[in-house]
Amino acid sequence: FFSPGGSVIAYGARGRGAMTLGDPIGPREDVAAAIVSFRNLCAQNDWTPAFASVLPDYLDAYRAAGFDLVCIGYEAIVVLAGFTLQGSENKNVRNAVNKLVRFGYRAEVHLPPLEDKLLNELHAVSDAWLTMQHGGEMHFSDGWFDDDYIRNGPVIVVHTSEGSVAAFANLVTEYQKNEITI
Repeated sequence: FFSPGGSVIAYGARGRGAMTLGDPIGPREDVAAAIVSFRNLCAQNDWTPAFASVLPDYLDAYRAAGFDLVCIGYEAIVVLAGFTLQGSENKNVRNAVNKLVRFGYRAEVHLPPLEDKLLNELHAVSDAWLTMQHGGEMHFSDGWFDDDYIRNGPVIVVHTSEGSVAAFANLVTEYQKNEITI
């Protein structure tokens, strides 16, 4: 959706709903009008609009446009330069790590290209997780398991004491900001 003021809102429509991921992209002074314009487009199509994973910057604009706000989580940011497991600040994290180590778990970063055996194990873990969630791949918000994409990027894998894969996350780097996300 392109607003008259020059913003864009990416959305997916299914049934009677239209879901966006994130805030409108465009001039700051157009965001409130873009939200209202998108809401109006949805009303014309008999869709219920929803914005997910928005930043706190424009919460007042969403309220003013008649949206209810529900906090479903926070983005975790860990500054690695100052991170330590020593001392009392991260005691709970240290205790969890030590417990996993006692049970024989270890984390390992695997660099691309990933071998077929590992890729198959990762796919099995992904499928098991989706079964526990009672749903399919979450293309819109979380992406999906794509063999070529996963094979050609770094992953962090938690291995059991027997060496099998218990959990994993693919690592997505952002070089300009020297950041990484999962």
